[in-house]
Amino acid sequence: MTAADLMTRKFESIQADASLEEVARKLESTARRRLGPMRVADVIGPDILFCFENTEVNEAAKLMKENRVSFLPVLSRSKKVVGVLALKDIPGERVATKTA
Repeated sequence: MTAADLMTRKFESIQADASLEEVARKLESTARRRLGPMRVADVIGPDILFCFENTEVNEAAKLMKENRVSFLPVLSRSKKVVGVLALKDIPGERVATKTA
């Protein structure tokens, strides 16, 4: 089974040089306050995790767990985002939740 078998194909993406205000417009929450000129690149690290469509699911799950992320962009070989893989959608995997 590969990442392409389980990824979500309906997703929103935005360029790293987009303003956070543009990001907020895409969100459907009350976080739509004015965020000014700060850019997406200002709040994300330079190393973005991803996998390719033909990455084995167990490899993608390992990458997500090692880096403590719940979602992973899935790229085509030409490095175009084609989907998003969620850890919760991988059989046998579950997202760790905090307990009190």
